[in-house]
Amino acid sequence: MGAMRLSPHFPLSGATSTAAIGTSLARACDLRIAVVLSLSILPALSQGPTIEKTLIAIQGSIQAGRQAEALQQIETALARFPKAGGIYNLRGVVHAQRDELALARADFQQAVKLSPTLTPAWQNLARACQLTPGQDADAVACAVSAWQHVLLAKPNDAEARASLATVFEWQGKFADSLGELERLPANETARPALAALRCADLAGLGRTQEAMASARRLLQTSDFSEADAGSIFPVLGSAKNAPIVILLVEALDSRGTVSVTSLKHLAVAYEQANRPADARRALERVALQEPGNVEHLYALARVAYSQKDLEGSLGYIAHARDLTPNDARVHFLFGLVTMQMELPVEARKSLEKALSLDPQNPDFNYALGSVILSSGDGGTAVKYLKTFIASRPAEARGHFALGVAYFSSNDYDECRKEMQIARKDPQSEAGAEFFLGRIARIEENLDEAATHLERSIQLSPAFAEGYAELARVRLRQDRVEDARAALDRAIALDPDSYQANAALVLLYQRTHDPRLVEQGAKLRKLDAARSKRQELMLRTIEVKPY
Repeated sequence: MGAMRLSPHFPLSGATSTAAIGTSLARACDLRIAVVLSLSILPALSQGPTIEKTLIAIQGSIQAGRQAEALQQIETALARFPKAGGIYNLRGVVHAQRDELALARADFQQAVKLSPTLTPAWQNLARACQLTPGQDADAVACAVSAWQHVLLAKPNDAEARASLATVFEWQGKFADSLGELERLPANETARPALAALRCADLAGLGRTQEAMASARRLLQTSDFSEADAGSIFPVLGSAKNAPIVILLVEALDSRGTVSVTSLKHLAVAYEQANRPADARRALERVALQEPGNVEHLYALARVAYSQKDLEGSLGYIAHARDLTPNDARVHFLFGLVTMQMELPVEARKSLEKALSLDPQNPDFNYALGSVILSSGDGGTAVKYLKTFIASRPAEARGHFALGVAYFSSNDYDECRKEMQIARKDPQSEAGAEFFLGRIARIEENLDEAATHLERSIQLSPAFAEGYAELARVRLRQDRVEDARAALDRAIALDPDSYQANAALVLLYQRTHDPRLVEQGAKLRKLDAARSKRQELMLRTIEVKPY
C-alpha cells in the first residue's frame, strides 16, 4: 500500500500504520478534485466563479510549495466566504504539511462543522487525529468518528476500513478491528501492515494459536518489515504472546533488519518464555549498540541475578556505577548483590554511599539496617529501621526488622511492641511469633512461650530454629521426650543448625547421653556466626535487588 497523502481529496492509499501515515505529511497535495468539491457546497451559486478562481490560485501556491502565500490567500478568501468549509479544509492541509497537527485538526473540524457532507475534510480530520502523538483517547475517538463518517459516504473505501481497524486496535477493541479487516478485499488484508494487525487482533482476543499461524503467514511476505512488527508489539506484551514476538523478531534478525527496539522486545519475550540465557544475549547486543545507556546494564544485572549468577550481575552493576557514580540506585543495587554474596563490608559501604546521596530513601534505610543487623549490631541498625518505618508505617516487614534489632540489643520490651504489630501481617506472623516465644522463654513465661512457638511452627513448619527453641522450652518444663521430638525434627530440617545442635547438647547433658562428647565437638565446628545470622534474619528480613 502506498502512503496516505494529506490533501483536500485523498486518493486511496490503504497504509494504516502510524509510521506510514506520518510519511504523508511531507508530501505535496493533489487539489484538483477538492476544488470541485469545495464549489459544490457554496451557499450562493452566483459566487461560484469567484471562489473557484480563488481556490485555483491557492492550489497553485500549495503545489509550488509557497505555503506562506497560500495561507495569506486563504485568510483573504475566508474574509469573503467565512462559512465555506472547503477553505478551512485547504488551510488545514497547509498546516498539516507544516507538521502543525493541532492547527490542522482544528481547521478540519471547522470544515466538517460548516460542510458536513465534505468527505475529503472528514478524511483529513481522521488522518490528523490518527497522527496525534501518543494516541491519546480523545484523538483516537476523533479518528474513529471521522473514519465512520467517511464510510457512510464511501462504504467501500479500503483506506477508511483499514484505518478504522487500526484505531480500534489501539482502543483494545480487537473484535471490532478484526471485523473491519474482514470487510476488506483479500488483496488488501494480505499486505504486511494489515496482516500484522490481524495477528495482533487475534492475540488480543486470546486466540493465540490463530495469532501464531497469522504471524507465520506474515513472515512469508517478502516485504515484511520492522515497522510491521513494531506496530503490534504493544498488544503482544503478555507472556502468552511471547512466542509470537520471538518468532517475528528472530525472523527480522535473520534478515539483518532488526532494530535495537525490537531486540529489547525480544529480550522481554525471552524472559517471559523462561529463556534467561537468550534474554541475556539479546540484552548484550542492545548494550553494545547503546553503550551509554545504563538501563541496559540494569536489565542485564537483573537477568544475571535470575540465573543465580551473582558475580555476573555485580559486574554489570559495577559497569553502570562507572558510568553514573552519583546515582544512588547503582550503589543500592551493588550493596544488595554483595549482601547476597555474603560480603557484608562491601554491602555496607555501598549502601552507606547510596544513603549519602539520598538520605531519606526508605528502601536504602531498610537495606542498610538489615545489613548492619545481620552482623549482630542491632543497636546501630535501629535508627535506619526507624527511618524506614517513619516513611512506611503500614509495612509489617519494617516493624519485624526493628523488633529483631531490639531483640539483638536485649531490649525485649521494645521488641515485643514491634512484634505485636508484625504478627498482624501473614508475611511476618511466623517470625513475630517466634521472637515473642523467645522473649517469653527468657522471661520464664514457659506456657506463653510454648504457645507462641507452636503457632510459629504451624505457620512455618520448615523453620528448624522454631523446633529448637520449642525444645528449650520443653526441657525447662521437664518434658524431655517432647524436647527430643522437637529436636529430631529440627535436625532433620537442618542438620547444621547451630541453635538446634546447641539445644541437643543441652538435651544430652540432661539425659547423660554418651553422645554428648561427639555432639559437643560437632557444635564447635559449626559456624556460629553464620547460624546466628540465619536465626536473627529468619528469612523474613529479605532485601532482594529484583
